[in-house]
Amino acid sequence: MKHEERLVGIVTRRHLLCVHLRPDTEIRRRIREDVLTGAMDLPGDAVDVHVLDGVVTLGGGVRQRSQARMLVGFAEQVDGVVAVVDRLSFHEDDTRLASSARTPHDIPW
Repeated sequence: MKHEERLVGIVTRRHLLCVHLRPDTEIRRRIREDVLTGAMDLPGDAVDVHVLDGVVTLGGGVRQRSQARMLVGFAEQVDGVVAVVDRLSFHEDDTRLASSARTPHDIPW
């Protein structure tokens, strides 16, 4: 059987990514339900979640900086998310508490 050497079609990046694409409304719902409520035990409306073409923007405030970092990390893992824009604020920087507890003897000179 002989194969003809002719162009049959074109596969674009969009075709390849199509299996990973999710509607923005579904991404927003997953972040509110799975991330905020499920993983972080926060109300679904604890922060503002905006999604446009798979790019998630998180805004508003949380209590601790570590919560903001975790929220961004969890949001990045949601299927269909292309990128996360972090516009979160926090009341307490609990990440500095651990580093400020170090003594001069802990620092390698």
